[in-house]
Amino acid sequence: MDIFLESLKSFLSPVWKYVDDERISEILINGPDDIWVEMKGRLYKTKTTFTPDGLLAAARNMAQYVGRPLSEERPRLDARLPDGSRIHVVLPPIARCGTVVSIRKFFPGGLTIEQMVKFGSITPECARFIEACVLNKENIVVSGGTGSGKTTLLNVISSFIPNDERIITIEDSAELQLTQDHLVPLESRPANDKGKGEVNMRDLLHSSLRLRPDRIVIGEVRGGEAFDLLQAMNTGHGGSMCTTHANTPKETLARLESLALLSGVELPLVAVRSQVAAAIHVVVSCARFSDGTRKITHVSEVLPLNEKGEYRVQDIFVYNQTARQEDGKIVGYHVPTGVRPTIQRKLLANGFTDMVDDFFNPATYGLEPAPYFETGK
Repeated sequence: MDIFLESLKSFLSPVWKYVDDERISEILINGPDDIWVEMKGRLYKTKTTFTPDGLLAAARNMAQYVGRPLSEERPRLDARLPDGSRIHVVLPPIARCGTVVSIRKFFPGGLTIEQMVKFGSITPECARFIEACVLNKENIVVSGGTGSGKTTLLNVISSFIPNDERIITIEDSAELQLTQDHLVPLESRPANDKGKGEVNMRDLLHSSLRLRPDRIVIGEVRGGEAFDLLQAMNTGHGGSMCTTHANTPKETLARLESLALLSGVELPLVAVRSQVAAAIHVVVSCARFSDGTRKITHVSEVLPLNEKGEYRVQDIFVYNQTARQEDGKIVGYHVPTGVRPTIQRKLLANGFTDMVDDFFNPATYGLEPAPYFETGK
């Protein structure tokens, strides 16, 4: 690995200073002379350049390390570097601007819930409700757009899982950093250059069900494995968690429905929707705002389908944006909506004695209810 690291430093020497810079979270190479970095949630164009041949050689060097093909026949590469950073490569002529490389840096340790509170991404009360849901083994989906901090948030939420539980994690590319003692991490594998040896997310989910999990945590649901996860959640595997791409709680449920149908299951649409609504208890949505900050925007409870077979959610906590300052900084606050979740009685019965009515009342915290929030009714 040391030899590869030195080789990688040499090939990526034009941008290695950005790799070493802890303020930078992502390096985006759009061809040899168009290089950007993300710092504190914002993108900045650099003056750094490669030669076309040098950039292509760097991409091939990374492919060689991970033992995956990268050629005109297979012009895309998705892999991890030795430090855990995630890379994606697209070669020309698919990439018309030249070789394209994305490096999403890996930060050992990750964020803590205390840091998220300090940064204004969440409030202590909202965090406490999520913690109670995790400990009560409610099934939770974290949703958001690209770069919204879904995986980071899933890491934080997963830290609430008790240390004595057996956790199976399933990922396409390892990014989760759970610290519990009894952890079994599984990672999918693409086919080799002969089209053999693939182990996909559905394969791993099927394996996890035979490994006696107390919890199943999936880094991102993006295909037919959604149906298998819903089945698992509905048949005794409580406390499961995952992320998926969606912007609102309702869109999250619709997204899982669409992904479940990719499994090829032949069920009426209303039956699939019933499974989604029964399996998912809480949706935590997050977003990246225009000032680069990332915040939880909704913590919502999923309700049974209405008489028309449509999804229903009720927001328990929301982020209320009130202004945008001259410097672009977003101003707002997190607030309980005043809606008491239907799981409140269950939480109280299981010893979460702080989950009383006043906990969900914005007046308790000297706040007004958010003027607009999705009720899903």
